[in-house]
Amino acid sequence: MASFFKKKTVDDVIKEQNRELRGTQRAISRDRAALERQEKQLELEIKKMAKIGNKEACRVLAKQLVQLRKQKTRTFAVSSKVTSMSTQTKVMNSQMKMAGAMSTTAKSMIHLMTSLMALTMKRKAKIL
Repeated sequence: MASFFKKKTVDDVIKEQNRELRGTQRAISRDRAALERQEKQLELEIKKMAKIGNKEACRVLAKQLVQLRKQKTRTFAVSSKVTSMSTQTKVMNSQMKMAGAMSTTAKSMIHLMTSLMALTMKRKAKIL
Protein backbone atom coordinates (compact mmCIF):
# COMPACT_ATOMS: atom_id res chain seq x y z
CA MET A 1 0.00 0.00 0.00
CA ALA A 2 2.92 2.31 0.73
CA SER A 3 4.19 1.87 -2.84
CA PHE A 4 1.24 3.94 -4.12
CA PHE A 5 2.41 6.98 -2.21
CA LYS A 6 6.14 6.46 -2.56
CA LYS A 7 7.84 8.73 -5.07
CA LYS A 8 9.67 6.92 -7.87
CA THR A 9 13.44 7.07 -7.79
CA VAL A 10 15.44 8.36 -10.73
CA ASP A 11 16.64 4.83 -11.52
CA ASP A 12 13.04 3.56 -11.63
CA VAL A 13 12.02 6.36 -13.99
CA ILE A 14 15.01 5.67 -16.26
CA LYS A 15 14.26 1.93 -16.34
CA GLU A 16 10.65 2.66 -17.24
CA GLN A 17 11.68 5.07 -20.00
CA ASN A 18 14.20 2.59 -21.41
CA ARG A 19 11.53 -0.13 -21.42
CA GLU A 20 9.16 2.14 -23.34
CA LEU A 21 11.87 3.15 -25.80
CA ARG A 22 12.80 -0.49 -26.46
CA GLY A 23 9.13 -1.28 -27.06
CA THR A 24 8.87 1.64 -29.46
CA GLN A 25 12.01 0.49 -31.27
CA ARG A 26 10.57 -3.03 -31.66
CA ALA A 27 7.29 -1.61 -33.00
CA ILE A 28 9.19 0.49 -35.53
CA SER A 29 11.17 -2.58 -36.63
CA ARG A 30 7.96 -4.56 -37.08
CA ASP A 31 6.46 -1.72 -39.13
CA ARG A 32 9.57 -1.53 -41.27
CA ALA A 33 9.47 -5.29 -41.91
CA ALA A 34 5.81 -5.02 -42.93
CA LEU A 35 6.65 -2.13 -45.26
CA GLU A 36 9.43 -4.17 -46.85
CA ARG A 37 7.02 -7.06 -47.43
CA GLN A 38 4.54 -4.66 -49.03
CA GLU A 39 7.32 -3.20 -51.16
CA LYS A 40 8.29 -6.62 -52.50
CA GLN A 41 4.64 -7.42 -53.19
CA LEU A 42 4.14 -4.13 -55.05
CA GLU A 43 7.25 -4.76 -57.13
CA LEU A 44 5.92 -8.18 -58.10
CA GLU A 45 2.53 -6.70 -59.01
CA ILE A 46 4.19 -4.00 -61.11
CA LYS A 47 6.16 -6.67 -62.99
CA LYS A 48 2.99 -8.68 -63.49
CA MET A 49 1.07 -5.65 -64.83
CA ALA A 50 3.99 -4.70 -67.07
CA LYS A 51 4.06 -8.20 -68.49
CA ILE A 52 0.34 -7.91 -69.26
CA GLY A 53 0.89 -4.45 -70.74
CA ASN A 54 -1.37 -2.50 -68.37
CA LYS A 55 0.42 0.87 -68.24
CA GLU A 56 -2.17 2.67 -66.11
CA ALA A 57 -2.05 0.03 -63.37
CA CYS A 58 1.76 0.15 -63.47
CA ARG A 59 1.68 3.92 -63.03
CA VAL A 60 -0.68 3.70 -60.02
CA LEU A 61 1.35 0.92 -58.42
CA ALA A 62 4.59 2.84 -59.03
CA LYS A 63 3.14 5.85 -57.20
CA GLN A 64 2.17 3.59 -54.32
CA LEU A 65 5.68 2.16 -54.31
CA VAL A 66 7.21 5.65 -54.13
CA GLN A 67 4.94 6.55 -51.20
CA LEU A 68 5.81 3.30 -49.47
CA ARG A 69 9.53 3.97 -49.83
CA LYS A 70 9.09 7.49 -48.43
CA GLN A 71 7.27 6.01 -45.47
CA LYS A 72 10.08 3.50 -44.99
CA THR A 73 12.69 6.29 -44.92
CA ARG A 74 10.54 8.10 -42.35
CA THR A 75 10.67 5.01 -40.14
CA PHE A 76 14.47 5.10 -40.34
CA ALA A 77 14.44 8.74 -39.20
CA VAL A 78 12.10 7.98 -36.31
CA SER A 79 14.20 4.98 -35.33
CA SER A 80 17.35 7.10 -35.19
CA LYS A 81 15.56 9.69 -33.05
CA VAL A 82 14.41 7.02 -30.61
CA THR A 83 17.95 5.64 -30.45
CA SER A 84 19.37 9.10 -29.78
CA MET A 85 16.81 9.65 -27.01
CA SER A 86 17.81 6.36 -25.41
CA THR A 87 21.49 7.25 -25.64
CA GLN A 88 20.85 10.70 -24.23
CA THR A 89 19.03 9.30 -21.19
CA LYS A 90 21.88 6.86 -20.58
CA VAL A 91 24.43 9.68 -20.76
CA MET A 92 22.38 11.84 -18.40
CA ASN A 93 22.07 8.94 -15.95
CA SER A 94 25.81 8.30 -15.99
CA GLN A 95 26.52 12.01 -15.49
CA MET A 96 24.15 12.10 -12.51
CA LYS A 97 25.86 9.07 -10.98
CA MET A 98 29.27 10.62 -11.60
CA ALA A 99 28.17 13.85 -9.93
CA GLY A 100 26.91 11.86 -6.94
CA ALA A 101 30.22 10.01 -6.70
CA MET A 102 32.16 13.27 -6.91
CA SER A 103 29.97 14.77 -4.18
CA THR A 104 30.59 11.78 -1.92
CA THR A 105 34.31 11.97 -2.63
CA ALA A 106 34.40 15.68 -1.84
CA LYS A 107 32.57 15.14 1.45
CA SER A 108 34.91 12.34 2.49
CA MET A 109 37.93 14.48 1.54
CA ILE A 110 36.61 17.33 3.68
CA HIS A 111 36.09 14.93 6.58
CA LEU A 112 39.59 13.51 6.11
CA MET A 113 41.15 16.98 5.94
CA THR A 114 39.41 18.14 9.12
CA SER A 115 40.57 15.02 10.99
CA LEU A 116 44.13 15.48 9.66
CA MET A 117 44.09 19.15 10.64
CA ALA A 118 42.99 18.21 14.16
CA LEU A 119 45.75 15.58 14.35
CA THR A 120 48.45 18.01 13.18
CA MET A 121 47.21 20.64 15.65
CA LYS A 122 47.53 18.10 18.48
CA ARG A 123 51.06 17.21 17.37
CA LYS A 124 52.04 20.88 17.21
CA ALA A 125 50.54 21.46 20.64
CA LYS A 126 52.63 18.60 22.05
CA ILE A 127 55.79 20.00 20.47
CA LEU A 128 55.25 23.44 21.94
